[in-house]
Amino acid sequence: MEAYVRHLISDIQEAERPEEPGIQYVFPEMLDDGAEEDDRWSETEPTHTFSYYCGLQKELFPPAHLLSSLQLDNICQAFSKMMFTWNLDTDIPDQVPLSKKYQLLISTLDIKTEISNSLMTFELCSVDPPSCPLGEYCVCKEFLKDEPLENIDDYQHGE
Repeated sequence: MEAYVRHLISDIQEAERPEEPGIQYVFPEMLDDGAEEDDRWSETEPTHTFSYYCGLQKELFPPAHLLSSLQLDNICQAFSKMMFTWNLDTDIPDQVPLSKKYQLLISTLDIKTEISNSLMTFELCSVDPPSCPLGEYCVCKEFLKDEPLENIDDYQHGE
């Protein structure tokens, strides 16, 4: 399995976003263009999954129970780094066990997204603790325990 993990990590590294030739700097007078892009974003649903962009398929990743803690950690680190090259991140709480984190990271391959010049975060919490992919580590459990459900929009939007 160790040889396969080394090959998988190599594949993940190859899936990093190629560096774009020539960085374009944004000047203050051009900042309003971002507002138009934000408006466009909310009107259209992304058409492609993250897998489409990075080229990795979920089937390449062995079940977590077949991997050692060190292998899981190495794959998670490589995968997170690769995501960052695509300006993507996740909202996985620190207390989530490594095997669960691995499964959650791999699940992002099936999420439809757009690739942007701004960092985007996959919100993995479903805001419904019983069905949340984060399971017992769902961050909404504490919020819903203390606050009425009608305030859930405030929580989702960081207010």
